[in-house]
Amino acid sequence: MLVDIDLLPKRKSRNLTTPLVYGICAFFLLFVAIILFIFSNMVNNDVETAEQDLEMVQQLRIAKEEAINTPQNSSSAKRLEDTVAWAEEYPLEMVPVMQDLIRLLPERGFIQSFSYDETGLLNLSVQFDESRDAAYFLYHLNESPQYHSIDLSSISTVEVGDEDSLDVLPRYVGQYTLGFDRTAFQTMDQLEEEGTDDGTETDTESDEDGGEDL
Repeated sequence: MLVDIDLLPKRKSRNLTTPLVYGICAFFLLFVAIILFIFSNMVNNDVETAEQDLEMVQQLRIAKEEAINTPQNSSSAKRLEDTVAWAEEYPLEMVPVMQDLIRLLPERGFIQSFSYDETGLLNLSVQFDESRDAAYFLYHLNESPQYHSIDLSSISTVEVGDEDSLDVLPRYVGQYTLGFDRTAFQTMDQLEEEGTDDGTETDTESDEDGGEDL
């Protein structure tokens, strides 16, 4: 019977636990470093984008404020210049115009208010006893060569009389917008002034002649 005797020393088994733990720790640290690096880059990019957006918003706000302030000032100045130029170019007395408008009114028509602007349009507020009187006035305005761009914008009803009175009569107020021929009215005004001057001179000459006869 043979006996197998191994006299060689046995190899010790390698302990893999420690290298494995070190490897896992190193991998985890590398992973964390990569995550932190990526997160840092993202934060920096977000900050730069936010700064750019903020700067753009500020520039837009400044540009908008300048755009709001500058046109208003220039528009007001331009409007004032236009008004002055219009007033100097058309020095017209409104008395002949109002006299002619009153002539075109119906018997029970009354001009409550009037105004005109640099565009040359006259705004009238006229009171009538009947609604058809508003159409009557509009018709005669259209027939007159002195006026143009005539528009009856609205007709409203107002009550005239005391609240306790039973005889409450309605009245109608029409809002008119129209342009008028300034040259024609200026010519009429000049003719009237010349006629007045001629009449005055004639009377003076007559008086002088009478004095000589005496």
